[in-house]
Amino acid sequence: MLNQLLDGRYKITKVLGAGGFGKTYIAEDIKLYNNLCVVKQLQPMATDPMTLQVARRLFESEAQLLHKLGTHDQIPQLLAHFEEHEEFFLVQQFIDGHPLSDELTPGKRLSQDYTIALLQNILQPLAFVHQNNVIHRDIKPPNLIRRNSDGKVVLIDFGAVKQISTQIVNGEGVTKMTVGIGTAGYMPSEQSRGSPRLSSDVYAVGMIGIQALTGLMPHQLEEDIQTAEIRWRHLVSVSPALADVLDRMVRYDFRQRYQSAVDTLAAVQNLGNAYAPTQTSATPGYTPTLPMTHPGDNPYLADPPLHSPPPNVPAQYRQEIPQQSVSSPPPVTTKPAKVGLGFYLQWVLVNVVGLIAGTFIGAIAQMLVQPLGKIISEQVLAATIGLTIGYMQALVLRRQIPISEKQWILGTTFGVCLSLMLSGKDPENSLFWVGLVVGIIQWWILRPVVKQAGWWIIVNALLGWIGGIFTGGALILLLKNTKDI
Repeated sequence: MLNQLLDGRYKITKVLGAGGFGKTYIAEDIKLYNNLCVVKQLQPMATDPMTLQVARRLFESEAQLLHKLGTHDQIPQLLAHFEEHEEFFLVQQFIDGHPLSDELTPGKRLSQDYTIALLQNILQPLAFVHQNNVIHRDIKPPNLIRRNSDGKVVLIDFGAVKQISTQIVNGEGVTKMTVGIGTAGYMPSEQSRGSPRLSSDVYAVGMIGIQALTGLMPHQLEEDIQTAEIRWRHLVSVSPALADVLDRMVRYDFRQRYQSAVDTLAAVQNLGNAYAPTQTSATPGYTPTLPMTHPGDNPYLADPPLHSPPPNVPAQYRQEIPQQSVSSPPPVTTKPAKVGLGFYLQWVLVNVVGLIAGTFIGAIAQMLVQPLGKIISEQVLAATIGLTIGYMQALVLRRQIPISEKQWILGTTFGVCLSLMLSGKDPENSLFWVGLVVGIIQWWILRPVVKQAGWWIIVNALLGWIGGIFTGGALILLLKNTKDI
C-alpha cells in the first residue's frame, strides 16, 4: 500500500503497524503542503451486506465522536474519515513524541511527585473523554504519547473505534463482537468479561501509577489470594494519601473505585503536590530534549497499531516496535521506610519465635517421618525450621525493601537443609554452616537492593545463630544504604 493515494489526497509513506483490527500508516496530505498525518485502516470481519451496514453506522458515529474529542489539546484531532473498497479509514493528527513506555521502563522507580503529576497529566484528557460518556478501553503506556513540543501526554488509540473491526452479524441479524478490546494487566475483570465501565479506565491509569512507583510491570505485582486486590504498598514508601488514592483506583470491584476520571482527577489534585501540572503544564522532572527528526525514522510519532493483543494472541498479530533512545526523567529512588529500634526488636522477635516454633513443629513432623530413616527425619526438621524462620523474616523485610518473599522463604529453607548436610556428624560446626550458607543465599537476594550486602555473609557466619541480635543490627545499617533501582 506504500505510495498509494487514498481519497485522492493522502499518500501513504510508511507502515506504522498492523494487527487484528487493521493497519496504521503515516501519510502526506498532498492537498495541504504535504503535511504529515496518521491514517488508520479498519477492516470489517466480514463483507456481507448486513455486517457492512452495521459497520458503516458504527464508523460514522465513532468518527463524529472522535471529531468532538479531538477538540481537547491532549487528544489527536480527527482530520477526515472515508470509505474505500469496503474498508474504512480515519485520518488523524500526527503526534511528534514518544510513548510513556519509554519512560516507565522495568526496574526504574520514579518519584512520588513525578507520579502524582503524571496521573494528573493523563487524567485531564481522560476526564474530558468521560464527560462525553466515552470509555477509552485500552489505556496503557504505549497509548500515551509524550509530545515533544510541550511535554504533555496525548491520549491515543481509542478502543471504541476498534469495534468497527470486531462486529459481525449472524444469520438472525444479531450483532456480536468477535474480539475483546483491552490489554492484560491494565484491563480490570469486568472489562475482560465484556462489560467495561468508565471506572475500567480509572483502573488502567491506577496501574500505570503503581508501575511508575514500583518499577514493576502489572503482571509482576502480586494479588491477594482472598480479595484479589493488588498488593504493592509494601514495595515502596509513599504518602498514605497517595497510596489510598491508587488503591481505590485499582479496586477489584468496580463499585468501590472512583466512578470516572473526573472524580479521580479531583482526588489526585487534592493531594496538594507542589509540582502538580495545570492544564498548561507537563509532568515535572521531564524536559523534552529530543531533536526534531524525520517522522519516517521514528515509529513513535503517531499512534501504535490498532491491535491491543489479549493474552495468548499469536505473535504475528503483535507489532514489533524498534527501541529508540529518548530523554526521560532520571530515576528517583524511593527510600524505604525508616528503620530503627522498632524494626530491630521485630527482627529479633521473629528470629526467636521462628526458631522456637519451627523446632516445635519440626519435632512433630520428624516423629511422623521417623520410619523413613534418620536422614529424612533430620531434613524434615531442618526444612521446617528454615521455612518458619524464612517466612517470619520475609514478613518484616517486605515492608522495607522490594524483595521476592518466595525467594527469601525458599532460599532460607534450602540453606538450612544444605548446611545440615555440609556439617555432617559434627554438630559443633552446624551453627557456622547454617550462618554461612543461609547468609550467602540471603546475600544473593539482598544484593540488587542493598549496598555492601557482602557484610551479611560475614555477620551470619560468625554471629547469625544468636537469635537475630547481631544480624538485626547489621540489617539496620544495610537498609540505611539501599541502591537506586
